[in-house]
Amino acid sequence: MAGGKIVEQLPAFYLAWFEFEQPLMPNEIREGQLSVTRDHTGFTDKDSDTQLVANGTFINNLELLPSFGYNRGLQVADKFERRKHDLPELERAHKLEDSQYYTQSDFGAANGFINFKATVTTDESQFAITPGYLQSESVKDGRRTFVYEMDAPILNFYAVLSAELESKKVEHNGVNIEVYYHKNHAWNVDRMIESVQDSIDYFTQAFGPYQHKQLRIIEFPKYRSFAQSFANTVPYSESIGFITDLRDESKIDLPYYVTAHEVAHQWWGHQVSGANVEGSAVISETLSQYSALMVLEKRFGAEKLRKFLKYELDRYLIGRTGEAFEEMPLYKTQSQQYLHYNKGSVVMMAIYDRLGEKRLNDALKAFLNEFQYQSTPYPTTLDLLSYLKQDATQAEQSFIDDQFKYITLYELEMKEVSVTDSVDSDGFYTVTLNVEAAKHRADGQGEETEQPLDELIDIVLFSDDPENLLAEDFVIYSKKHQIVTGTNKIELKVKEKPLFAGVDPFVKLVDKDSTDNLAKF
Repeated sequence: MAGGKIVEQLPAFYLAWFEFEQPLMPNEIREGQLSVTRDHTGFTDKDSDTQLVANGTFINNLELLPSFGYNRGLQVADKFERRKHDLPELERAHKLEDSQYYTQSDFGAANGFINFKATVTTDESQFAITPGYLQSESVKDGRRTFVYEMDAPILNFYAVLSAELESKKVEHNGVNIEVYYHKNHAWNVDRMIESVQDSIDYFTQAFGPYQHKQLRIIEFPKYRSFAQSFANTVPYSESIGFITDLRDESKIDLPYYVTAHEVAHQWWGHQVSGANVEGSAVISETLSQYSALMVLEKRFGAEKLRKFLKYELDRYLIGRTGEAFEEMPLYKTQSQQYLHYNKGSVVMMAIYDRLGEKRLNDALKAFLNEFQYQSTPYPTTLDLLSYLKQDATQAEQSFIDDQFKYITLYELEMKEVSVTDSVDSDGFYTVTLNVEAAKHRADGQGEETEQPLDELIDIVLFSDDPENLLAEDFVIYSKKHQIVTGTNKIELKVKEKPLFAGVDPFVKLVDKDSTDNLAKF
């Protein structure tokens, strides 16, 4: 780079110091070239490179190219080691209120929106892909070269993939949907395409247009097990979608759900990205969780979400027991996946239950429109909450704060249930339920304080086990009842004799023990 040089290298930490001969002035731009080599020499007994491989390379720019500035990832993370060396407590994220970081995306200081063009060369037998639209493809001397260019700014976060792959392509409402897969892994390709179609349709209607003319899913090897969304490009591990056995319909349709979540990131993460402070993952991950759940609800029905939400609730409860530092309220999550993924799913569906689909989606759409592609500043969860609450009643606002700003925990138990053996003169069975209820607020260390409970909560009667995903039309009665702290006695009249009764059985609240929400007659 002009006007400077490398003055020190620290290979053990993959760091180097670059020093300008003339200081870089505010708003000044200087150009330079970077050259990197990533190769394998010999064999290793551990920590093999699973990103650059012979067939199935998947690597992103943060793993391949140098970045500038302080590397927070190299800090000593263990709190006991930090105390040993008299280091201050590690700041896992910039404070939500620290506005100096509002002009940085949650990817860091140098990862805002960029113009993007890339030339990728690979083996002649392989297909290489990166965000953007294919401009040209050529072969020379056994190497195949692809040129991609994006027609609009994208986040400075992109991936390069290369593998021997088959493809299936369809056009849906002006969007080219493409799935690239290993030739022996075609089983779930149509399911993924169906999810992409359903997701784009729902998100476009709910939040606004999809910003690209193409969406591509690309399989990578199961050395790693996740999927990730880049601009118009979704790398997707074979282990969580392409080789999943979907023949057992009593299980959650993982490829359909994961695909919907990754498509949602084209809105939450790529159209609007959070500031580099606490809570940024709520904007990208929690909102993507909610969006994907809505697609699942439209496809499978609201009752079938119970199993997924119960899993999410259980993962949150397990996660908080293993918290090494401090559990934060959801709106201040600090890279705590059990919060912004697992708890976030339950919280967003609880707010959906309170506000309704149209009001919630309208609020999210207005939030997105306000901050779409904006970097001066990026939004925070404070902005998100203001939109969620702008047309809400005082009770609804208090509920939203309970879910986001506090660690609110419910204890709801279907204590005793009974039903008459026969119908009365009007043809009704009499059902008697006893519900034990309590509400608590916890601090970051798990200490709880009891809160008064006086809320409308679902009471549901079932003709089949709600754990059974194959059950159809099994809800006999479903209505919200005013539940208060202590014992609540409820008497109902129904035409059909129930087999199960539940309090909040569809997991709309963060309950400390969801196993006792159901009781069998």
